[in-house]
Amino acid sequence: MHTETMMVTPDVCTDWMKNRVCNRVPLRGYNVEKFREILRTGQFRMTHQGFALDLHGCLIDGQHRAQAIIDTGISVTAQVTYDLDPDAFAAIDGGRVRTAGDYVAQASRMAQNNANYYGATLKILRNRAAGLHWTRWSAGKLTADEIPALMASWPISEERITYMLAIGRQCHASGTGLLISHQIILEKWPERIAELFFRNIGDASREYVGKDPRAVYTNTMFNVNKGVVSRDSVQQSAQAIKAFNALITGETIGTLKKMKMGGIKTVRNRQTGEEMEQEYLADRYPDVVDVQTISENWLRITDH
Repeated sequence: MHTETMMVTPDVCTDWMKNRVCNRVPLRGYNVEKFREILRTGQFRMTHQGFALDLHGCLIDGQHRAQAIIDTGISVTAQVTYDLDPDAFAAIDGGRVRTAGDYVAQASRMAQNNANYYGATLKILRNRAAGLHWTRWSAGKLTADEIPALMASWPISEERITYMLAIGRQCHASGTGLLISHQIILEKWPERIAELFFRNIGDASREYVGKDPRAVYTNTMFNVNKGVVSRDSVQQSAQAIKAFNALITGETIGTLKKMKMGGIKTVRNRQTGEEMEQEYLADRYPDVVDVQTISENWLRITDH
């Protein structure tokens, strides 16, 4: 690794930006505009922080500055560091710019959008595995160091993510919620059984008759935009598991309700008429039904 002070021109930046396949952090417009304004007003100053390229010549730091230089056509004198280990990407601006999705994209080479969903799913699965209550599954952040082990624990292909996002778009369901429920179901059931549920929600479920749980799940998700159903991924994953359980057991369900948070409610004593506050616990996250013989109740329409 070595650092040089050099004139960074728009042509140099153009070459760097062409070779940034290893850097999956998306360009953020507000960051680029910030540097454009600095350049246009002559406020750019050379500091220890400039540009960094890894051993393969890939730009792993400074892409927003580089894009601003290209856009304005203004050259600057800056520090450029060469031959960084590619793993250094995880440490650059770790607490400011990089997100879990960025780290996942770097480690997996997934498209950024898919990596964002994968990162969100991993965080929730990690918190669940740590024994946190479902009301805390969305808490905290993932670090770059955690990502490889988490991806090994819950491997999800980009094809699977794309598939779940497509289903989610059909019925307004959270892509993260679908990925979470799929992973939890796979803890007990093989992929082919889980697929009985996931392949028949969305557009296909509109053809179903009666109260098939997949159709109920779809109709429930359609109410998301009306504010009737929570947009929260954990809530939606729970509803998917409830519908899956109904499919397996042959249970008829009419609706899927979100889980209630814990709190305090006021109750009235029927005998005295006195009001008092009473604490109640949050609802329990549903367990996936144990492996059993699958009910024939809904199988008659799985081939629609």
